[in-house]
Amino acid sequence: MRFKLGVALGFAAGYWVGSTPADQRRAKLEEMWTGVRENPRVQRVTDTVSKDAHRLGDAVEQRLVDTAEGAVGAIARDKSSGSSSTTSSTGTDAGPAGKHSARSPRANTA
Repeated sequence: MRFKLGVALGFAAGYWVGSTPADQRRAKLEEMWTGVRENPRVQRVTDTVSKDAHRLGDAVEQRLVDTAEGAVGAIARDKSSGSSSTTSSTGTDAGPAGKHSARSPRANTA
């Protein structure tokens, strides 16, 4: 249904653009755009969306800053404790998180 409506609107817009002179078309578009911009309902929605976008942007920025500070702190703690890389009792590289290396268990079988 939306596709048919889009086709109909596109056809109507194309017909209107093709059948009216440029100066009349420009004047009519400016008049319609001014009417939309001055509509109080549109202004309210625009203000609300703008405020929400700023608030969301501030929240995302704060979250990124907190995450970066946490990562820097974790790296500093890891460096100061000297546990950047350890070797487990099986001889495999345990890495900084204590996990075994990415070597496949099949690599040990020959």
